[in-house]
Amino acid sequence: MQHVLDIQPVRLPARSVHRIEGSKGQQVTAVSGVVWLTQARDDRDVVLSRGESFILDRKGLAVVYALKDAAIVVGPAGHITAAAFDPSAIQSAAA
Repeated sequence: MQHVLDIQPVRLPARSVHRIEGSKGQQVTAVSGVVWLTQARDDRDVVLSRGESFILDRKGLAVVYALKDAAIVVGPAGHITAAAFDPSAIQSAAA
């Protein structure tokens, strides 16, 4: 299992897309901003704001779309919180 401290946020500029392949059981957490998430063969639309998480429950592709500048982390379910990441450091690194 990947240690939580080794997980790096993925910075997403507004209107950009991040693909997550075959990660059923992984948790997607919004560290900053707002993202829209959808999974293959799933009618649900999930919107995550800072601090909110979703556990991927489908095999195949998941897509995360940044509604505005955002950062996410993807890792082991139940082991990640947005509080573990400094949003000011993420924002300044993205600039």
